[in-house]
Amino acid sequence: MTRLASMLESVEGDAEFELRFERDDKRRSRIKGFVKSTMTLECQRCLESMQLAVDAILNLGVIEVPEEAERLPEDVEPVQVEEGLVRLLDLVEEELILAIPQVPMHEPNECRAEVSHADEAPPAEQQESVTEQAENPFAVLAGLKTKTDSEN
Repeated sequence: MTRLASMLESVEGDAEFELRFERDDKRRSRIKGFVKSTMTLECQRCLESMQLAVDAILNLGVIEVPEEAERLPEDVEPVQVEEGLVRLLDLVEEELILAIPQVPMHEPNECRAEVSHADEAPPAEQQESVTEQAENPFAVLAGLKTKTDSEN
C-alpha cells in the first residue's frame, strides 16, 4: 500500500477487512463489507503523532464504464473495474485513504499545541473599552470638530 504509506507517520499496524461479493436484485455485482484499522498520522496543529481509528462500511457497486454509476442506488458507491477485475488490496487501500481527513488534528483538548479560542469572551476590562469604542466610534472626530469651531 505505497500510496497510503506515504501519508502515514508510521507504517506499523494492521488493517482488518471483510468483503462479501454478491448480486443485487438487478443482477449487478456488489461488494459489501468493512475495513478497520488504526493509523498513525502527524497532527497538523502540534506536529506530534496521533492515532486515527478507521471503521469504514463498504457498500460498492461494480461498474465497467462511468455511465453505469448513474444507475446505482444513492447509498451505493461505484467502483470501476478494468477488464472485469478488481484488486482487493487497492480497494482496501482506497478506503483507508478516503478515511484520512484533509487536515489531521488531535481533538483540541488532546493536542499539545496552544489553541486560541476566538469565540471566548475577552477579559472584563478589555470588554468595557471595546464597548465604549463601539458606542461612539466617531467620538474623536466630534472632539476635533468642536476645537475647529471654537478657533474660528
